[in-house]
Amino acid sequence: MRKYILSILLLIFSVCLFAQNSEKADSITTNGNILQKQELKVYPNPVVEYFYADYSIDFVKDAKLQIYNTLGRIVISKDLEDKQGNEKIYVSDLENGLYFCSLLVDDNRVVTKKILINR
Repeated sequence: MRKYILSILLLIFSVCLFAQNSEKADSITTNGNILQKQELKVYPNPVVEYFYADYSIDFVKDAKLQIYNTLGRIVISKDLEDKQGNEKIYVSDLENGLYFCSLLVDDNRVVTKKILINR
């Protein structure tokens, strides 16, 4: 029964986290500000030792990449300095399994991608 409840909670979490699962968000309004063309691509996937995160963001003050485990815990967080870039993210310290890579703009999650670590 306990395993069943945990499975249901994981499913609910996954659905909520991926409610916005596109590569581009053409227009998002947050606190009166309009954000446009936020992009995130992750590769290779599945991941062995590291992956690349290509991103493109416009009209923002603060942006970061965050990697979450399936329990929602942040396991990696990286501030982004540029509006466009290609970040190499090492995951050799993480266990095999499913993770989520999110692009946060001004503390709002705008794009999330699944990554699978499989060594």
